[in-house]
Amino acid sequence: MSTEETNMFDSPFAHEARRLLLASLALGLTACVDGLPPPDPEPAELAVGESRDVELRFLRFDVTDFEQTLTREDILAFPRDVQDRLWLLDLDLRSGPTTPRLLDSALEAIKDVDPAELSPAARNMQALLRMTPETAQLEGTALEQLIGLAPLLGLAPAQVLADLLGVDVEDEILTPAAVSQTVLENVIAVHPNTQTRLGPRTADNPDGIYPVTPGTLPLTLADAADNFASLSRRYGPVFIDGVYHPGFISGASRARVLEDGFSITVRANANALPYKGVDLSNGGVASVNSVRSQIEDLFDFGDPRWLTIDGLVPGDPVIEELTFRMVEDERFIFGGRAPLPAGEGDSFGWTLPRWTLEYVILSGARSTFASQSASVSYRQPDREDPLFLAQVVDGYQSIDVVGGVGAPPAASYLWDLLLEVAQTRLHDGGLAEGDADVEFTLRDVPVGTDTALIEQTMRDNLASDPNSLLDIAQQLIDSTRGEADFYYVRSEPREGAAEGEDWLFYVEEDDIARGDDGQLVRPYDYANPGFFADAALQVRVSSRDAAAGDARHEKVRVTPGDVLYVAGTGTTVYQLEVLDKPSLGRIAIRITRVR
Repeated sequence: MSTEETNMFDSPFAHEARRLLLASLALGLTACVDGLPPPDPEPAELAVGESRDVELRFLRFDVTDFEQTLTREDILAFPRDVQDRLWLLDLDLRSGPTTPRLLDSALEAIKDVDPAELSPAARNMQALLRMTPETAQLEGTALEQLIGLAPLLGLAPAQVLADLLGVDVEDEILTPAAVSQTVLENVIAVHPNTQTRLGPRTADNPDGIYPVTPGTLPLTLADAADNFASLSRRYGPVFIDGVYHPGFISGASRARVLEDGFSITVRANANALPYKGVDLSNGGVASVNSVRSQIEDLFDFGDPRWLTIDGLVPGDPVIEELTFRMVEDERFIFGGRAPLPAGEGDSFGWTLPRWTLEYVILSGARSTFASQSASVSYRQPDREDPLFLAQVVDGYQSIDVVGGVGAPPAASYLWDLLLEVAQTRLHDGGLAEGDADVEFTLRDVPVGTDTALIEQTMRDNLASDPNSLLDIAQQLIDSTRGEADFYYVRSEPREGAAEGEDWLFYVEEDDIARGDDGQLVRPYDYANPGFFADAALQVRVSSRDAAAGDARHEKVRVTPGDVLYVAGTGTTVYQLEVLDKPSLGRIAIRITRVR
């Protein structure tokens, strides 16, 4: 039945029949759609040398403006694999003049909170950010000698540390901007799920894995439907390919992006019926979902009604709560004492995983003080020559004293000193090594994108690559039945021809149905897909060239009398003999198992 024929039915009865049919399609009740009796019991497996005749039909039921509405519950009911491929937008965590500066703002805010209102890990973060030369604890660090040395010169140790760093004694040593940048680079950016995101599987990208803009978190439509609760799963602990990351989002995550009544309505034009194919193992008829093959014409992007989005929160969507966490190593990590490697030093901290707190402190301090150079000297009131001379060149400090005043600290990079100072500060009150994890929380902050832009982004993403809707469409019109190895397609008549042509298509991995977990219900176990002229499968007669509206499948045009050979699963091989056509839209095939 053609599209034109479908639109001719204008009676109330016809409209109701069409509505019921489309409802059946959405529920995947293909048997009802086909209007056929229940299938016969599955035939027995073909033995070597055994033959079986089978008839395949090609029917169309073209519908226009097939409308399907998805609620947030529908989205969350999709298999996890499908959910993770519905990319929505990237949450920008970078620091810059045109970015929301989310991390900077959260770190800035935590400094002024009453410590009693914070978790132990958040108090640790606050202590790190509030640390100044005046509040730094030098006992147990490379600067401990200053405690006894500086008073001999009439100085406070804090003043010496401030002079080395080029700051005032009350200035914060590590700024929120420096910390957020090193957290982004060394904790967030190295998490596997921030480096790539899932998307549609295509011929050019069969795995459906895409790079992510550095400094952003990819968010899916399912994340929004789940109010961001899923982020702690995706960006929590992972162990992939032998590499462990403890994650950086912990606890409850919440955001207001979608209202309770959120829905997406798509309108499609499609042949709603599946292709009919053959399960070679038993010569039985099976069905293959036809939706994927119609992607070029499935949606009319020129019609603004093709996608309707309702229920986005008005104005600026807000992150209600999102907690970032970093973990401490179980050892006290000493700073280095050597100038090599240049610009880094030899601290063991550089060998730690980048997501450890000690590495973050080293990296943040180096980015802050790598260009620090200074010459500082201290004299006693009755002397012209300095008793104490400190030199800092590109962050590497050395201190000399004369006259037997005392023993100076060893030369080292400033970040080596600050690594020890920061660890000591975090362990005030006897907190054990390994217990000084830190965290900070975004609360009630805009995601940095307003509702109008989110809606436009959703429309643009889906329109630019409608393959992202295919997994959804195949879930809604779930018409795959059985385990077809190839299927029958009758093409439209070519220009100047009176009739179409008969084609056999060998199945691709995308033709196999997926279960509730998003994984294939059976493996794509075909060593030699395609159609051949010989039983040894050496002379291929099929190709992937564009024909019959397809450029992905191995396919071959057939006419009565043709003899082909084809591989089944494993090592099985079958002969296909094309018999006389029973009717215009049907073909008959004799299937014989060769081995």
